[in-house]
Amino acid sequence: MSGWRLNWAFKQMLDFKSYRKHAEALNLPWRFWYALGRTLISGSQKGLTFSLKEGGFFSVHQFMTLFIYKEIFIDKCYDLPELSTRNPVIVDVGANTGLFTIRMKQLYPGATIHCFEPYHPNFLQLTSNVESSGFADVRLHPFGLGGNTRTEKLFIHDKNIGGHSILPQFEDRAYTQVELLSLKEAFSMCGISKCSLLKLDCEGAEYEIIKNIDAELAQRVDKIIFEPSYRADELSAHLAKLGFKLSENKGICIAVNENE
Repeated sequence: MSGWRLNWAFKQMLDFKSYRKHAEALNLPWRFWYALGRTLISGSQKGLTFSLKEGGFFSVHQFMTLFIYKEIFIDKCYDLPELSTRNPVIVDVGANTGLFTIRMKQLYPGATIHCFEPYHPNFLQLTSNVESSGFADVRLHPFGLGGNTRTEKLFIHDKNIGGHSILPQFEDRAYTQVELLSLKEAFSMCGISKCSLLKLDCEGAEYEIIKNIDAELAQRVDKIIFEPSYRADELSAHLAKLGFKLSENKGICIAVNENE
């Protein structure tokens, strides 16, 4: 297990102020520290299931799921921006194993959510978590998104289920072939005329997706959230030209369409 993972795990176990937050999020909060302890001892997980108090279930098979869980349900990095409708249409690009989707269903039970996840092992866990949670109006699509529709190499991170990327600087990794859709093609396939929230967490593919949003497509998107991991200044400038106002919350870029 790498040094930063060990340091992060020890930090969580010593963070007594967060115990209450885990107790508010989980029906059996002890499972978080049990999973951390098992990670410290063996470096792996074996499918421990977490039950969330506000609705939803997810299984933990890898360390990074614990990390993502804390970001979403404890730190609540994706709770902003607030959406103006109780029945939003949300597009989750880089859905991973579904934790963001679960959080959105907690906040907006009437939401229709389209999840795009191209990596098959992640997609299987995504499917299992959504089915276990019993959510209605969650549509799962085994595709990634890019600037255009094509078949592409996805370079696999062997220790991070959220670290797979199409960026060429990772071509020294093993890879698998995945199908990508353009955002316009994805909207057409899903019958989306208006997207309340577009969430992008796809390890650099955000760049080509956002850069290929034109004025017509921008009018169909109310809000965009993405991690500023790759050429963020260029993306912010492009979105500003399209009429989006940019801000940041806990490391997440928020773009709000001022023309909505």
